[in-house]
Amino acid sequence: MSQISRDEVAHLARLARLALSDDELDSFAGQLDAILGHVSAIQAVDVAGVKPTGNPLPDVNVTRPDVVVPGLTQDEALDAAPKAVDGRFAVPRILGEPE
Repeated sequence: MSQISRDEVAHLARLARLALSDDELDSFAGQLDAILGHVSAIQAVDVAGVKPTGNPLPDVNVTRPDVVVPGLTQDEALDAAPKAVDGRFAVPRILGEPE
């Protein structure tokens, strides 16, 4: 038995503002019916006693622990810069230039 009719597909197409031909309506009705059949088969699976999970493997954090280390001071960072102005990196202007 078909779970979705051609008229229901036409109604959905109107809601989605899709212009479908008669052949497309027939084709999509069959495709959507097959999809709904697969969904029904999945819903029929007995999952009693199965714990829900997003991943069957145990979660393991493989990142290193956070360790606080001293960073560069402003002067140390600017020492390696080609050009610095008023305690900041000086770079060529790229926005707002005349063409």
